[in-house]
Amino acid sequence: MKKIFHTIVYLMIFVLLTAGGSYITFRLLGGKKTLPVPDLKGKDLVEANRIVLQSRLYLKIDGEEFSTELPSGRIIRQDIPPGEKIKEGRTIRVIISKGPQHFYMPDFTGITLDEARELAAAKNIKIARVIEVNSGTYDQDIVIAQRPSPEERGAGKVYLVVSRGHYPEEYVCPDLTGFPVGEAKSLLERLGLEVEFDGYGGSITSQKPPPGSIIKKGETVRLQLEYKEEEQLKWL
Repeated sequence: MKKIFHTIVYLMIFVLLTAGGSYITFRLLGGKKTLPVPDLKGKDLVEANRIVLQSRLYLKIDGEEFSTELPSGRIIRQDIPPGEKIKEGRTIRVIISKGPQHFYMPDFTGITLDEARELAAAKNIKIARVIEVNSGTYDQDIVIAQRPSPEERGAGKVYLVVSRGHYPEEYVCPDLTGFPVGEAKSLLERLGLEVEFDGYGGSITSQKPPPGSIIKKGETVRLQLEYKEEEQLKWL
């Protein structure tokens, strides 16, 4: 009888222990709350840690990357997408921004724009903008200035100021009506102007641009030609 009694007691203790263990396992594993994953992108570590702790989650830094969008110390991305349902106690792994990757700028001044583009490409630097200005010192297409300046730290892009060439020479257009064609052509060419003729003859009756207007070196003056009676008499 005693053996039977002891056996019954042992069985009852085993059942109680099994039931208790199952209950504890259920409480530890199956009884955890399910909750949505918070969105941590753009948050700094202090704020992100506070958010996950409030949800009874954990935070782990999985690495760092350069970013032009987020400053140093901010979260770029997380391994579990925001809004996904997970059990409390899970760990969210995140990648942290190291900020933009900085370069020490090479010297672009004094080289041509094409050479500057080749140098920028070799250094993985983007030419953000090219500003063209006239220059009394630099020839056309030569880089005059840059920002950031040489040896200054930059964020992978540069602004260039490029010469459009020397300042154009300007003249007051002379009155060429009545001039012999040869003399008018010679005068305009000495001023660095192009000459075009309309019509035929040895007399200049009109011109474009008109006398007294401002004309720049390299521009074109059109002369209207016409035969006069006195020219015909010369050949008689």
